[in-house]
This record gives sequence, C-alpha cells and structure tokens, in this order.
Amino acid sequence: MPFMAVIADLVAVGFYLLQAQTPTPAMFTMGIVVQALVTLLLLIFTFGYKGPHRLSFFRAGYVNFTFRYGIIAGSMVINALILFMYFLNITGRNTIIFGG
Repeated sequence: MPFMAVIADLVAVGFYLLQAQTPTPAMFTMGIVVQALVTLLLLIFTFGYKGPHRLSFFRAGYVNFTFRYGIIAGSMVINALILFMYFLNITGRNTIIFGG
C-alpha cells in the first residue's frame, strides 16, 4: 500500500503540472475531481491498512507511526490540504496554489 500511495501522489503531481501549464476553468475542474479521487483513495488506504500502525516503543508527545503507515497517512493529509486549496482556487477566495 505505501507504494500505491506514492503512485497516487505522482498522479496528483502530474495533474497539478498539467493544470499549471494550461490554466483554464475546465482544467481546474478536472484537477479538483482528480484530486478528490486521489484523496478518497488515500483515505481508504489509511483506514484499510492492515500492517502495524505504531512502533513498539513510546515517546511522550509524539505519534510513533511506522514508516510505511507514515507514508500513507502523511500523503493523505497533504493531499487533503491540497484539495482544500483547489477548492479555494475554484471558488475564487484564494488563488495561491496557481498564483505563483
């Protein structure tokens, strides 16, 4: 599953670069749909992961994810934030994701 999460991230980055090349409203709409699908897929991966989620030792104040689960969970969080930024771009509230 971590490998599939990385592949999903590469697909999301590919669509972002495609949108950056051709910034039209149709591309932005297609991009938010693809980003929503990638985020949903990563959410399924996050809750469907059957391997160990935490390390055996405990440090106070830290979440001790295993490396594999950390890749999946971190990827899901980052893609969810990007999806929110896409939503802000589509509604016109903040164009920082494609404004640079």
